[in-house]
Amino acid sequence: MTAVEGPLSARLRVLCERAVPHLDPAAPAAEGLAAVAARLAEPTLRLAVGGRLKAGKSTLVNALLGHRLAATAATECTLLVAWFRDAHVNRVQVRHRDGGVRHVPARPGGGVPDDPAALGIPHEEIAELVVEAPNERLASGYTVVDTPGLDSLTGLDDLSMAALARADALLYVTPHPGENDLEALEALRRRADEHITALNVLGVLSRVDELGDGIGDPWPRARRVAARYGDRLSGVAARVVPVAGLLAETVLGDHYTDADTASLLRLAAADPAELDEALFSSDTFTSWSGAPITGPARERLLGLLGRYGVEIAVTAVREGGASTAEVLAVLRRHSGVDDLLDQIRDHFGARADRLRAASAAALLEEVCALGRTKEEIAALMALRSGLADLRRHPLMRQTALAAALATSASGGLVLPDDDHRALIRLAAGHDAAACLGAAPGASPADLRKAADEEIRRWQSHEWSHSRVVRRHAQTARELCEAFYFLAEEGSA
Repeated sequence: MTAVEGPLSARLRVLCERAVPHLDPAAPAAEGLAAVAARLAEPTLRLAVGGRLKAGKSTLVNALLGHRLAATAATECTLLVAWFRDAHVNRVQVRHRDGGVRHVPARPGGGVPDDPAALGIPHEEIAELVVEAPNERLASGYTVVDTPGLDSLTGLDDLSMAALARADALLYVTPHPGENDLEALEALRRRADEHITALNVLGVLSRVDELGDGIGDPWPRARRVAARYGDRLSGVAARVVPVAGLLAETVLGDHYTDADTASLLRLAAADPAELDEALFSSDTFTSWSGAPITGPARERLLGLLGRYGVEIAVTAVREGGASTAEVLAVLRRHSGVDDLLDQIRDHFGARADRLRAASAAALLEEVCALGRTKEEIAALMALRSGLADLRRHPLMRQTALAAALATSASGGLVLPDDDHRALIRLAAGHDAAACLGAAPGASPADLRKAADEEIRRWQSHEWSHSRVVRRHAQTARELCEAFYFLAEEGSA
């Protein structure tokens, strides 16, 4: 998901370049501008992973990276913001709250040290970690930030919110959706203003194998739960994707070995009824006195696959899948990870330019207030004017509808169901046809017709007695008009 520079990011880069010669290199405005320029030069999107405590965030991070770099043990390390970046060496940069920086060795093989003492200072004094490691997915896919658990407003500290604000997109992870997740996301949305919406958020139901009583195929229920939760998060998240996180981490990583397949082969040769009884719970499996494999081997399989994964893998072996590659292929199909990867690519990748441009433009607005001298103030005023011009681009106008999605998600914008769906489509569509509800590859004439229908839809709401409805309807109508004119020019 390499984010090749798009037209919006290119225009922002030019605006930065024009302002630089007029700023004092040591002044805050120049430093802020340099940070934005460096952000625009990065080859990948910034993807944040958030959720409540013990939601499976770090396990998902490791799955996305195909490498166990994130801390998963319940230590102070999981309470820190951690950025993961591709580099030529394995090391961890510890950034202090007072601005200091030090480097410490990564754990063997790379990643956050298991022992918090290895970081050198108490976790309360750490602003964030930057974990550097040679990693193909970080080089060509995305820069990942793992955030601490969000269970209450007190958990949404300034450091975590600053990390989310510096990201382009968010995966919100939950093992079992509930009211606390809705509250946490709503709190996130309020603190992040318009930065947390269906345009740049996907939900992840992270432990589908633990749904229900743990017996039988969990996927039918998981899909129902994900769909129901997705409806409740409409406007905040584009979709909720079910995943068996532990399996995803294992099948995309490098910890599973031929020795594990050999253990499964011995389990598959055991009496089926006895094995089923042993797999009733993790405790019965680890305490199984007549097991054909050792206790450490059983604990390792549970740590890699969980009970559900062991059941799936044993069935695969009994059906003839005797090689490690065959077992992993079956486990991958039952993990749901490919659907998640597809959603990340399709939802975020298709919007990479506008997501990056939106986050960079928000940072530039802050920089524009930092001028000190007359020359700096004039240069930053010109920059702000350029930002205003850029925001009139249809794709940037689309990000302006994030406010409507956020207001709708919090109950402040009430629309008929058809219009609510049209709003989400308009705000989150990846091109003109998707935004307007037209067929993929629609002709300019069909796009003009669809745009005209949508313009009329939103014009009718501009007469609403609700000021909130009128304001967002005007934004929607203006976006539809922009698509109409683009279709007229043949460039939609």
